[in-house]
Amino acid sequence: MILILFVLFALISIFYILDFKNKIVKNVITIVLAIILICFAGFRAKDMDNDFYVYRDYWRTHKLLGNVEYSFYIIREFIKNSLHLGFQYLLLTYAVLGVSLKFAAIKKFAPALWGSLLIYLSHYFLLHEFTQIRIGVATGFLLFSIYFISEKQYIFYFISAILAILFHQSCVLVLLFPLIKNSEKNVWLFSLLIPLGYILYFFNTYLNINIPIPGLQSKIEAYEDATSSGFLKDTKTNVFNFLFLLRIFIFYVLFFYSEKISPFFPKLYIFLKIYALSLFSFLFLSKIPVFAFRVQELLGIVEIILIPTLVFIFSEKYKLFGRLTICCIALGLLLLDIYYVKLIIVK
Repeated sequence: MILILFVLFALISIFYILDFKNKIVKNVITIVLAIILICFAGFRAKDMDNDFYVYRDYWRTHKLLGNVEYSFYIIREFIKNSLHLGFQYLLLTYAVLGVSLKFAAIKKFAPALWGSLLIYLSHYFLLHEFTQIRIGVATGFLLFSIYFISEKQYIFYFISAILAILFHQSCVLVLLFPLIKNSEKNVWLFSLLIPLGYILYFFNTYLNINIPIPGLQSKIEAYEDATSSGFLKDTKTNVFNFLFLLRIFIFYVLFFYSEKISPFFPKLYIFLKIYALSLFSFLFLSKIPVFAFRVQELLGIVEIILIPTLVFIFSEKYKLFGRLTICCIALGLLLLDIYYVKLIIVK
């Protein structure tokens, strides 16, 4: 299965580097790619990822209601007790939803289709559709909520936001998005969030979080207790790890070249501001490693759209070099996820 990933990565890279633009063939290829990824995630073997047994336990337990999002409970009950199908169909259902939503978002508003598909395949497909399946669906709706906010289509934003929260409680953060404007104004303030996060980290400053939402606050407290008791001792936050520093570097490159990129991607500023919040959250919540990783990756879903816009920094003469840069970033993410983070268990 690892081989399939690398073959898909190579094919998308070829289409990207050659700047393949035929609309009909492009649509056919993206549909075929989506079907392959759905099958890849939906029919995966039991020992391929870290969360397989967690979701199998959710499938088997009789006391699921109240311990997981209601959407998961409804989907499980429908598949298990109404359709009388097996556990694999639960994984398949979430794979269909997660992959379809991400592809629809990329197709609708990503300015660089092949580049976004590369970033998605190399990291977020493995992280979400292959592991954190509830967040996988939720972040699909989250992407659409950002799009609708930037378009000032507030009814569709509200629907997307509610659906995101129904699939994962941590998406309650999407309710803050209306406060973020898709404009160049104040973007420099968001650029200061990262150094502010490091200052808070160095001074060992951590403000107690109190979110009056049933279930979510108790989960935060559980993470805090588990961390302080040493139960999650193997989960540590390294705010100087290579991947995080690379993300910071990418953010500031996008920030400094934002005026050059924005004509090609008018929604750049709202995505860039949310990216800044993603990086800040990792620093600010570093005392609760599991929560820091979850929030950072949740908001970091904007990378699928943002990272490929680096190509617009390059002049037409050097566009090929820009595409190769995106391919190298995506390949680095893929190798890290497989061999370091071990999102796929290699035997």
